[in-house]
Amino acid sequence: MSRTRALGALLGAATLCLAAWGCGGGDDGGGEAPAAAFTRAPYLTRVAPTSARMRWVAPPGTRVTVTATPADGGAARTADGGDLRGLAPDTRYAWTARIDGRDAASGAFTTAPRDLSRPLDLVAFGDYGAPNDSSRAVAARVAAEEPRLLVTAGDNAYIVTLPQLLDELVFGPLAPVLGSAPNYGTVGDHDVVFPAGQRALAEAFEWPADGERYDLRYGPVQVVAIGLRGDAADVPFLRRALARPGPLARLVVMHQPVTAGNPVLPVIAAADVTAVLAGHLHAYERREVAGAPGVPFLTVGTGGAPRNDGRTPRSRDAVVYLAAFGVLRVRLHDGRATFAFVDVEGRVRDTLEAPLLS
Repeated sequence: MSRTRALGALLGAATLCLAAWGCGGGDDGGGEAPAAAFTRAPYLTRVAPTSARMRWVAPPGTRVTVTATPADGGAARTADGGDLRGLAPDTRYAWTARIDGRDAASGAFTTAPRDLSRPLDLVAFGDYGAPNDSSRAVAARVAAEEPRLLVTAGDNAYIVTLPQLLDELVFGPLAPVLGSAPNYGTVGDHDVVFPAGQRALAEAFEWPADGERYDLRYGPVQVVAIGLRGDAADVPFLRRALARPGPLARLVVMHQPVTAGNPVLPVIAAADVTAVLAGHLHAYERREVAGAPGVPFLTVGTGGAPRNDGRTPRSRDAVVYLAAFGVLRVRLHDGRATFAFVDVEGRVRDTLEAPLLS
């Protein structure tokens, strides 16, 4: 099939999604908010030790105010925009969003810590945002894990990422968790088909460089994204990012899993990397990749996108392979990273420990 025909087929499928599923209609997801108060409920895009940033979509001409109050009853912080400053590190805050002075949505988040003396939980998954029960079950599992950070490994919406699909396929299902945990993710094959879709996705989550090459921090955790796949063009950026001092945990995320001989492997092997996360394969794998011994390579394309034999081959270097939907729970604490693959029913199917950065 030619590229033009393939693009046409994807667009046609997306149109069917709009008709059959009502994609793009949005869901306020804001608890006690009045109907349609928010077209897109408030969600976090950044969390640091002393600040947080929230974004939303509200009716034109309305004024949105966000107030965050610490759980211990300390002083509240209010911002007309979504930028909250002067917060305390590693502290739980309850937030309320008001539209024109009326309470419209609420939630809670915890600011990033400065160290890992207490446990910090995040979750990773990819290949999600399909209009099916499997993706919705994964979204429910994500919320049940109560993570403080999401790391997504591309293919954020199915069949294709378009601006009008994001609320139905991404922000609606994940609304219960996006108000408490930012998403530091990257783009995959289905996200880059239409430039407008990729831009809308990256701008909504505020991923730099259209979600392809960036370096973000969540307190002591560094997330280094390199987009669709690792290749020679990523080497200079990756070398610079992995040389930056300070993090206690370092996660490299891309969409397509790297294989032996990939030019990014020597860079990963020469640096302190806690784990390499990928999607693309609609299964969970724990791999030992030649060229970067001792580094955990974890494939988590388990977000609910359709799975069949063609999309789900076992990698030759896989130590563990599970054709199951779920999330990777990562606990960082006391010098160790503990990885657990948890399926949609809450069962732990695989575990691994690795040292944090010294």
